[in-house]
Amino acid sequence: MPAFNAASTIRETVSSALNQTYRNLEVIIVDDGSTDQTKGVAALLVQGDPRVRYVYKDNGGVASARNRGIAEAQGEFVATLDADDLWYPTKLERQLERFEQSRPETALVYAWCCWIDDHGTITGSAPPMRLEGSIFAQMCLGNVVISGSNALIRREALIAAGSFDESLRSRGGQGCEDWKLYLQIAERYAIAMVPEYLVGYRISPGSMSDDFKQMMQSRRLVEAEFVAAHPALALQFARGRTILARSLALRAIDRGQIRDAIELLTSQSRGRLTTGIATLAWLLGGLTRRSLRWMRRDNSSANNRFLPMRRSCHVAD
Repeated sequence: MPAFNAASTIRETVSSALNQTYRNLEVIIVDDGSTDQTKGVAALLVQGDPRVRYVYKDNGGVASARNRGIAEAQGEFVATLDADDLWYPTKLERQLERFEQSRPETALVYAWCCWIDDHGTITGSAPPMRLEGSIFAQMCLGNVVISGSNALIRREALIAAGSFDESLRSRGGQGCEDWKLYLQIAERYAIAMVPEYLVGYRISPGSMSDDFKQMMQSRRLVEAEFVAAHPALALQFARGRTILARSLALRAIDRGQIRDAIELLTSQSRGRLTTGIATLAWLLGGLTRRSLRWMRRDNSSANNRFLPMRRSCHVAD
């Protein structure tokens, strides 16, 4: 669990890991140079459960913190969990069951993600993807795993794939470290999934994914490496870049950042009138669909929280 100035959320996040129905686990908190009360909160968590360990390191970014945790981990399987996200209690149990049901070359199992806000209220969910097996080509479009708090990975496969790329931060492209790692795993191994919403992915203003320019730069850096090795998939990667730009543009509009939204969209259609018109039509349709979803959510489950007693995000549609 990489943690940087996470004192306000880490207690709830660690609790969601310790309350897993699968009990044979260790929780390694890697404090990435926090300047708030993260260390004090972590100390109480360590005292409260022998399965919790605390490691401090100088600030080096989320990839270096995750890699430090992987180096410290002792289990056959590794799961990363960001210090503000939440796990549904059966998350690890269901993923381990899926490993047992899958072929031996399966290296990663993912589930579905809900979006949650600062209060833990569910604000939406990722599309229920059912991609399994050899899905490297599909992964080139985008990160089907969605969140760095989702995947359960065989440790030996994770190490063989190269762990998280710490250089993206120094190259001004922090943000797609998890997607790059999952691509490297998908190149070599099979992927499996659990068709249930088991992860609460917190979307907060100021998060790494809110730095739209950095996210696009991160995508380009990762894409360039894989296109060089797989030139036949260049078009697939380009399509995925457009999908990411549109997704970030919708989020920018939600935040009232209209200029950022326009820049994201025009960067993908510059000099191509047909593509620009198609992008505008898609954006208008997407905004309409999003407005309808928000109206339905406000009318039916405005207080729905990602908690064990509320199963609306857990049960597959």
